[in-house]
Amino acid sequence: MRLEVEALAGGGRGVARSDGRVVLVAGALPGELVEVEVERQRAGVVEARTIAVVRASPWREPEPCPVAERCGGCDLAHVGRDAAAEVLRAVVIGALRHAPPALARAAAQAPVTLSPMAWRLRARLHWDAATGRLGFLRRRSHDVLAIDACRVISPTLLGALPGLAGALANAGSPAGQVVWLETLDGGRAVAGWLGPGRPPAVAPAPLTGWHRLDRRGATRGGWGEEGISIELARPLWVPVGAFFQGNRHLVPRLFARVASLAAASGCRRVVDLYGGVGLLGAAARHGGCAEVIVVEAQAVAAAAARRNLPDATVVGTSAERFLAGPGPAAACAIVDPPRQGLTPAARQALAAWSPAVVLALSCDAARFGRDAAALLAAGYALEALEIWDLFAGSHHAELLALFRR
Repeated sequence: MRLEVEALAGGGRGVARSDGRVVLVAGALPGELVEVEVERQRAGVVEARTIAVVRASPWREPEPCPVAERCGGCDLAHVGRDAAAEVLRAVVIGALRHAPPALARAAAQAPVTLSPMAWRLRARLHWDAATGRLGFLRRRSHDVLAIDACRVISPTLLGALPGLAGALANAGSPAGQVVWLETLDGGRAVAGWLGPGRPPAVAPAPLTGWHRLDRRGATRGGWGEEGISIELARPLWVPVGAFFQGNRHLVPRLFARVASLAAASGCRRVVDLYGGVGLLGAAARHGGCAEVIVVEAQAVAAAAARRNLPDATVVGTSAERFLAGPGPAAACAIVDPPRQGLTPAARQALAAWSPAVVLALSCDAARFGRDAAALLAAGYALEALEIWDLFAGSHHAELLALFRR
């Protein structure tokens, strides 16, 4: 079909119409005339992908990443970086279409913090033992695409890929995944192995450790260092099996911004729910909060948080279980849930606890809209909303919001 694209949906696809049906078009931008190939249909919605651009948007990147058409990673690789802020804002507004209108209005005015490329501190690579390929999955496929050019991983990792693949092949490693984690400057890195057996005993520089990971992120054999230090205003130790924000360019700025918001909130006691290794709790402490409580269910991350914040209280439990008890008096909450957002139990318990301030960080705009709607209904006001390009090249925008009771 040949379609005129009207807008952007919350998932970053172009929105078009054909014979009364909505068509969501991957790789298309508003105002474009595109030829598309239908991929699937569901519940009255057609999903398609762009195969030719008849009339291009000024937002379009003239020289996209050479593997973008095949790789399943960067769904906005066709967007020029000079248009990224406007496109990301449009995607966020589209994702908030079912949320209270005040949120979309705030998003329309929200500042956008853009990221340069080559931003990834962390990457998960797939190893296909049968073909000897190490890379990312092809678009809509389980086939492994070997990466010889990529705009989101660092030059350090790009240069190490042949050596990593050679080490896996020489060791006869079966199919599995490699978790890569490097320092802000890319000078050192560690890796985790998700698969049978141990990782290879030899690996290319700058790898200083390679360990097998279990499903909980704990190391189970391997060699060398098990983590790296992220050098922020307050350095953080990050084990290879723990989650950490992956943008080398924006993590230091995010740390400083959270510290600033925590200081301005006037809160002396902060509870960092879904605290991970303590990134946001450390920022709040750096901002002058006298007491920090970090709540983290993953044992590996909780142990790192204790190491990173010896002057804080770290509670090794889930946010839901912590919120089921009485919340600390006169406290503020930092909420950074996984992509699915707050669970119904967590939303209800957070509103019942009613902290004075909620500082929320969300990596999914639609679920942020759902969680923010619950806070607004519970008597909170939205004081600040910011859009952060932590996943440059994709539609995933990170939203940083401050709510006050």
